[in-house]
Amino acid sequence: MKDDEELIFEYKDPMPAGMTNAYWFQVFNSMSFSIVLGLPMLLYFRGLGASGTILGVLSSLTPLLTILQIPAARFVERTGYQKFVLRGWSLRSVFIVGMMAVPLLPGNMSNESRMMWMLFFLFCFNASRGFYSCGFLPWMSELVPESVRGRYVSTDQMCSLASIVGTSLLVALILGVADKNTGFSLVFGISFMAAVTGLFFLRKIPDVPVTGGSSSGQPVPWGAMLGYAPFRRFLVFNALLMVAWAGGGVISVPMVRDHFGLEDSKFMLLNAAWGVFFLLGAYLSRKTLDRVGSKPILHLALLLQLLHFAGWAVVSSRILPFNFWTITFQQATWGAGLCLVSSGQHPSGHGAGAEHGTEPFFCHIQREQQPGGGVISHFLGYQF
Repeated sequence: MKDDEELIFEYKDPMPAGMTNAYWFQVFNSMSFSIVLGLPMLLYFRGLGASGTILGVLSSLTPLLTILQIPAARFVERTGYQKFVLRGWSLRSVFIVGMMAVPLLPGNMSNESRMMWMLFFLFCFNASRGFYSCGFLPWMSELVPESVRGRYVSTDQMCSLASIVGTSLLVALILGVADKNTGFSLVFGISFMAAVTGLFFLRKIPDVPVTGGSSSGQPVPWGAMLGYAPFRRFLVFNALLMVAWAGGGVISVPMVRDHFGLEDSKFMLLNAAWGVFFLLGAYLSRKTLDRVGSKPILHLALLLQLLHFAGWAVVSSRILPFNFWTITFQQATWGAGLCLVSSGQHPSGHGAGAEHGTEPFFCHIQREQQPGGGVISHFLGYQF
């Protein structure tokens, strides 16, 4: 009975003041990045006749430039979380203006030139994102107490996916009624407006002092943290998962669009469908994560991911038809599985960092191990 009371008390611990601003920031941030780093951008390049190599480069930019978080860590310690993150989010929003202009360039400009300009703006956007995003997770890790961190992660994920679902439906509507160039320019304009609105809420999130490696004036003990066996195993798990996600996710886009002939607007509706299942998974796991911990959540997530990739294998082999029921199964396993992985990863990595009192800096390493697998799998996935 005592244990039950402790669990109830733990879940009733209040969230820090000002966290509503963090949730609203996530809503508008997700609306922005889901357009310029997500399916709408891939569809724009595909409409320009981009080759498999160009699509591979496009998909590799985000994981590749995430590595910039490593040199950026020292600047977080000097500048502070809020000021550092605000600078980065402001800078990267500027490059979206250039993306808005590319579809409206003169009609006599070749598609190759349009692709090169868009790749330039995407490179700048991802470079600023990769460098400055290293401050956000440590900031939230310091701000949110461990007793309610699972609840924060689940609610944050729900806000993000609710935004992505709504954005996908809006983009589907725009692409369904507007001509290609005007439609995509308007879509990228929505991304910019969402980014600017997100900055308003980001500024209102309470700041906290930078702690961990910087508080003692000593360099962050990267070697010691990487040598910590539980966290090292977690990194290996995460790296292998990134390879599976990047390869499987990349292959499904041209398969569904080209081999099954889905239009851009219908593709966006399909993209919204998995977000609904992500939201359902986030809602159901909201209370469970703080009670049972990360491992059971991650085990269930892996099972759903295996079912998802097996489903694409039988659909692509035409053993099962491409219809409402098979797509519902695919979107359900992907959305729920992705939700559980995302929710389970953060407490696992943070918990390992807490063992050494360097929890915020484990966030940097946790995210830096992703680029290698992501870059290779994204690039190769478009070559076959």
